[in-house]
Amino acid sequence: MPTYARSRLPDAAGLACVAALAIALTRAALPAADGYTKGFAPWWVPAVGALFGVGAALAMRRRPGSVRIPRLAVLATAWSALVLLIWSAGGIVFDALRALAVLGVPGLPPVVDWPGFMARAAALAAGALLAAAALRHARATGANRAPKVWPGYAAAALVLPYPALKVYWAMGGELARQAVGSVSLEGFPVMELVVFGVAGGIALALVQPWGRFLPRWMLLAAGWTATGVLLSMGALAGLGALAQAMGVVDGPVRFTDGGWIVAFVYGTWLLLGLAFGAATLGYQWRAQPAPAPSAPLSTAA
Repeated sequence: MPTYARSRLPDAAGLACVAALAIALTRAALPAADGYTKGFAPWWVPAVGALFGVGAALAMRRRPGSVRIPRLAVLATAWSALVLLIWSAGGIVFDALRALAVLGVPGLPPVVDWPGFMARAAALAAGALLAAAALRHARATGANRAPKVWPGYAAAALVLPYPALKVYWAMGGELARQAVGSVSLEGFPVMELVVFGVAGGIALALVQPWGRFLPRWMLLAAGWTATGVLLSMGALAGLGALAQAMGVVDGPVRFTDGGWIVAFVYGTWLLLGLAFGAATLGYQWRAQPAPAPSAPLSTAA
């Protein structure tokens, strides 16, 4: 196995964090956006996360003769940075859909917070690279353990709460319905059932033997895409609601009329994203192509 010192991931993660920090500071100097960004992470969250990420990336650049920082300290700094960067990326799905509306694709209103969109995209990219570097560092500096399959089953179970709540509302259920207003009156949630049903199938394919019959690249692309989307949306819902309850942000969550139930259900997307990420990573490690056998050395006649 190649040594960790040969990896360029810490360098790439560090540069991405520097870029995210610069964009966050630039965004802070611009007028605050109104409208759909209410409740998104404030500008200082990606700035602090990027600073932590730079520190973690520098600590992971193991060079001969350098001072070795304890593994726990490195990983704790990296994961703390990752939490802040994921929270910072929350809402990027809305940005992307609104950007598509600007191009003429029907859906959300064609109004985009472009500076915020750039900051959230930079935070997401930095978080992805930092997560890859931290996972590689953890695996290279600790005991190699066989990847577990339970995250796939956990993900398959965690796809249930959101569509179940939508079906409950569609069938006339009143619990927490007033907390979302007209959103609960959209008819039977066919799209939600299809999307989350497919997500559950992907989660099982990542850990079930029959998943090996599917192309590896397809499962990895689906798994990591689902992880990114669910983590960003789950962080926006879960961490955003927590920050609003603590008075850190002025968000749109209503904690009356059963609104805490809605916040909890939407917050399960964060757990679902974590489970999807763990299941996809385990599949990636298990399904790595076997190295090609080395050619035999020729002998002189």
